[in-house]
Amino acid sequence: MSSRGKILKGDSVIWIVAVLLGIISLIVVYSATSALVFNNYGGNTGKLLMKHSGTLLIGFLMMLLGYKIDYRHYAKASRLLLVPCLALLLYTLLFGRNINQASRAINIFGISFQPSEVSKIILITYLARQMVMMGDRIHKLKDVLLQLGLPILLTALLIFPENLSTAAILVTASLVLLFVGRVKFLHLMVIVGIAVAGLGLYLLYDAAKTSIGNKKAEKTFVENTEGVSATFKPKQNRIRTWSNRLSAIGQKDKEYDPFDDHHYQQTYAKIAVATSSVFGKGPGKSEQRNFLPHPYSDFIFAIIIEEYGLAGAILVLLLYIILFTRVLRIVSKRPFSFGALMAFGLAFLIILQAMINMGVSIGLLPVTGQPLPFVSMGGTSMMATGFIIGMILSLTRNIEEEENEAHKAEEDELETLEPTETTDETDESES
Repeated sequence: MSSRGKILKGDSVIWIVAVLLGIISLIVVYSATSALVFNNYGGNTGKLLMKHSGTLLIGFLMMLLGYKIDYRHYAKASRLLLVPCLALLLYTLLFGRNINQASRAINIFGISFQPSEVSKIILITYLARQMVMMGDRIHKLKDVLLQLGLPILLTALLIFPENLSTAAILVTASLVLLFVGRVKFLHLMVIVGIAVAGLGLYLLYDAAKTSIGNKKAEKTFVENTEGVSATFKPKQNRIRTWSNRLSAIGQKDKEYDPFDDHHYQQTYAKIAVATSSVFGKGPGKSEQRNFLPHPYSDFIFAIIIEEYGLAGAILVLLLYIILFTRVLRIVSKRPFSFGALMAFGLAFLIILQAMINMGVSIGLLPVTGQPLPFVSMGGTSMMATGFIIGMILSLTRNIEEEENEAHKAEEDELETLEPTETTDETDESES
């Protein structure tokens, strides 16, 4: 399709998908935030609606910014920003603001910001660049470990202590990207082995640290509560926390309290899904939004199913699948190029996160805290996803412009040939 006369060039389908996801976000978040409005905004629904509308607007502005920048500039930017990004992740790990009992954000001029969202973009873009720059060296284990494996492992190392799910998503997307970029499967397994060994060492350290900390805390607790009836509650280590989340999935045949601290989130999400129908209860008629924690972010897909039923769930799922299939068309046009690898990695990141959010909402996966991309309420996630879509659109715009130039060159060549052919025919008739 010609881009002449179009205000916004690039893949029109991706533009439409982004707009539809934004509209869905505005409608569903407005419905899902009733409890939040009552507790924090004095029942003023308009105030929160304006706030989320502003967040969506910023997300679309970030998408336009990513679209306007020539995608080739992202290669150089990723190389320059990777080390500062790692430093920012380290700062967040040490001094970050606590969100959901983990240091995941920092404050910049009073605005909460999650560096892990930016690190995902930078790492995937950097890996796409490096694979192209390495050429034939991509088949050598040493070069793969140093130039590809090391950035992945360092980024994951700085994220997973406080946000395992984000680190796991990033590592998975990175490894899939490396596989698509022709890195040998054996080399990928070496990276996985190093990651697993590192995770094991960290868990041993965390268990020892937690045990020592609990002994000191218990001693202080006993001294301060002598003669008072009280029970000391030890802090759980990471292994215990993750196993409790996994237990919410695998206890179908065992007796347990579905509303205890480890199960109540998925219990209410399952109720939301189970009480729905093909077309749901209708907009704004969700009941579980008043009981679910974070129904406007982590469990927003459960609210979509409850209010819009199976039809609404399929629509949202199709939008993400359409986005990914459009990117696969790009990969087929420019295999193993920087743009294609970048677009594939970023799109796979979005759809993987979306599938995990959906899986959690319907009870197939343990609770992870991952938002639904470009739908859930959340400033950093909305801006990062918008910018990712903009980066992909920048590539599609470049492809479209090159195709139009090639088509125009063919038309110009035909125009120059037509008079010659006419002259030859005239000469033949005269003779």
